[in-house]
Amino acid sequence: MPSTHDHSAGAQPVREQRSSFPDAGHSPGNGWGVAVERGPEWLFLRIEVPATRAGTGDRSPLAERLWGMIREHRAHRVVLELDRVCSIDDSLIGAIADVGTRVRDDGGLIRVCGLSEPNLSRLQSVVCEAQLPHFDSRSAAVVGGDRAIP
Repeated sequence: MPSTHDHSAGAQPVREQRSSFPDAGHSPGNGWGVAVERGPEWLFLRIEVPATRAGTGDRSPLAERLWGMIREHRAHRVVLELDRVCSIDDSLIGAIADVGTRVRDDGGLIRVCGLSEPNLSRLQSVVCEAQLPHFDSRSAAVVGGDRAIP
């Protein structure tokens, strides 16, 4: 499936696959998903949480699924794209932090992009920015330059 995302800074996609899976106890139609794109140096994982599902459910399966995708692609540089997350909750923050720890423990680099200011504040109240640096866009995350949202 072709992608319309920004692919600057050496991030030309090789392929994109979409995986949807339900929150525990909910039907797949109301679940969340992950869009995967592989560039030559980076793996992009876009988490999608419908507004009607935000703030509910256990996200621990999300951490396992993301880690599985990272291992499957043998990625050591990962960008979690969160621009489609309306409201970040504690369980989603926990899943993101878990994946960040796993990537760093494996010698990799992980970055986050696309959070609104309120969601970024919630994430940073739990996770140190040095562990999960946030950038305004995918391009900024890949380049690692100035962060649009401190």
